[in-house]
Amino acid sequence: MRKLWALVTVALLLLPAAPAAAASTKTRLRVMTLNIFYGGDDLDLATGDFCAVPDGCPGTLRELERLIRDARADVVGVQEPERNVERIAADLGWYGSNRAHVMSRFPLIDPPGSNGLYVFVQVAPGRVVAVANTHLPSDPYGPYLVRDGGTRAEVLDLERQVRVPAVQELLRVLPALARRGIPVLLTGDFNSPSHLDWTPAVAKVRPEVRYPVRWPASAALAGAGLVDTFREAHPDPVRDPGFTWTPGSPESDPQEVHDRIDWVLRAGPSRTLASEVVATGRSPYPTDHRGVVSTVEVEAAVPQVLVAPQTRRVPIGQSLPVTYHGTGRVTLHDDRGRLVAAETTRRLDGTVTFPTRGLPRGRYTVALGTSRTDVWLYPPGEGATLRVDPRRDTVRVTFTGAPGMGLDWISLYTCGSGNDEYLAYAYTGSAIEGTVTIDATSLDPGCYVARLLPDDGYRSVAESAEFRLLP
Repeated sequence: MRKLWALVTVALLLLPAAPAAAASTKTRLRVMTLNIFYGGDDLDLATGDFCAVPDGCPGTLRELERLIRDARADVVGVQEPERNVERIAADLGWYGSNRAHVMSRFPLIDPPGSNGLYVFVQVAPGRVVAVANTHLPSDPYGPYLVRDGGTRAEVLDLERQVRVPAVQELLRVLPALARRGIPVLLTGDFNSPSHLDWTPAVAKVRPEVRYPVRWPASAALAGAGLVDTFREAHPDPVRDPGFTWTPGSPESDPQEVHDRIDWVLRAGPSRTLASEVVATGRSPYPTDHRGVVSTVEVEAAVPQVLVAPQTRRVPIGQSLPVTYHGTGRVTLHDDRGRLVAAETTRRLDGTVTFPTRGLPRGRYTVALGTSRTDVWLYPPGEGATLRVDPRRDTVRVTFTGAPGMGLDWISLYTCGSGNDEYLAYAYTGSAIEGTVTIDATSLDPGCYVARLLPDDGYRSVAESAEFRLLP
């Protein structure tokens, strides 16, 4: 079987590359960043309280959808989505990715090697823009340390420990895309002020800015070529502070420190035309962050040859659509490398569809040339599973059938406790199958279970057998 796979690989490598790009095209995009507060449907706008049951206030979700429509956005990066990106996108008639937390009027492509960090927005056939979305850790929050008397050195030390590590993968991947000529847009709730905002001039007029700070996360992103579109459009932070945290609802603490922590950044062939904080006069506001919309002109790029399944978890019997860019044969292989199916591309960009009826459960690979990515086939109705291997100071949890959303997590609980009583956890990296190792050094001896919860939410989709941690 290894020889057969080697022959298939050689044949694929001999396929012709995608034709050279045609003349470049420029597109204007309205790009929005929006933190929707615990999935958008766990807050009752009428009372300002959390809903009695999860997902219990869909009216608030409708208000968020109206906010997006009124902003005339083309692309939205969503923070705190909790499984709802694709739900909101469907209601808008858009495309959505629960893996990358991006939705768009334009088709989305999950390219091989992105690992959920970014998606391609296909603004025209064969023309793409890379869009990434992030949510940096919220606690401890730097401006609170300033408010409570911390020194500048203490604040910088906090930021370098908490938020700078969270941007390292973005710094590794996104500038490299821009250097290849692909426009890059990064949206996010960065939970940090910008180094462009806490300037000496601002410190003279804002009492909460006790001293200037070159906030390390924003400085690192800027140093890598990611440009702050709001500050490009509004270069004076005294005249235009652009506060996004917080609009006063649902968090209306009078001691709150207001700041601009939600940004749209750009890199690569692009330029900023405008930027604005969204719907500042709306009350009640349906989330605890103001959205920001930036109008950016991009020179959309021709991607390398790629294949991208439209879903990575497929019930056997359903069709498997695969988006491609390139010429040749799109192929489907089983986990032993055997050719299962093939379709010849009829044009440079398009979609082929593979039937899955009768195929065995397991991991498969779709390929075009040297581009390949994995999908998993499961019997209809088969859920996720967890298998636990407790050790002295760690617990290894092997999982299958995960939803594959951007912030799926596995947590440890004492037996019989609720989903919000988590003790130690690890993210799955949006994998469908894999193993995570959870640090258990802080846990007491006793009875425990592991649970898989999708997309940073508190709804469990799988639970392990009970196990014991020993002294």
